[in-house]
Amino acid sequence: MKAFRLTASANPRNRVEALRSNDPAGIGWHRWLLIFGASAYGIYLGFDTGYIPLLLFGDPTKLTLAVGVLYLIATTYVGIQAWELSRQYDILLDHAAGRPTPEHSWTTDFVAERRGLSSTEVTALGDLLHERIKGRTELGWFSAGLHIKLGLLGTVIGFVIMLGSLGSAGDLQAQGLDSLIRGMGVGMRVSLYHTIAGLIGSMMIGIQMLAIDRSADRLFALIITLPDADAAR
Repeated sequence: MKAFRLTASANPRNRVEALRSNDPAGIGWHRWLLIFGASAYGIYLGFDTGYIPLLLFGDPTKLTLAVGVLYLIATTYVGIQAWELSRQYDILLDHAAGRPTPEHSWTTDFVAERRGLSSTEVTALGDLLHERIKGRTELGWFSAGLHIKLGLLGTVIGFVIMLGSLGSAGDLQAQGLDSLIRGMGVGMRVSLYHTIAGLIGSMMIGIQMLAIDRSADRLFALIITLPDADAAR
């Protein structure tokens, strides 16, 4: 509430600075780096204790390895988006403070294009800006959901392997009880490994996405609330 009171009482040039609530420059990028550092340390501990190699290379279907590769790709993508959102946020602050800004950015493009438009047209332009900013986060959320789906797929595959072993139980005299138990054990291992890998990957990507999604929402809100006085500078 304090930020809104400051905004209401501030002159037009300082309203965005008041809404900023003293967030330092590059805050979204730094938040992502903090989360990434914690995740990297957790991965290091997983390799050091042998659990991650067990998940990646102990799976005969190699689907957990695919989940690991997908996690690395998704983390890289989320990091790139976090850096871009922080860069655009810094441009917004420079624009609000009257400092030089790049010719083309989300802020300068929106301010330039809304001049002379009616309120309905400005609303439509704001919707386009929202799609431009929030659209960059959709792939990250899709990746988080894809981790869970791959985990569930691996779980089903594991159960199929187990049922395949049980289906041959009629030939128990020929193959022996030990062979049957080994086949069921492989299916159970595949099922559990995939479930663990999918859930962990989804949670780690989801935490990163929460950070940059918050940055995207805040950036959009600050751009569309740029006063006309600033736009007319």
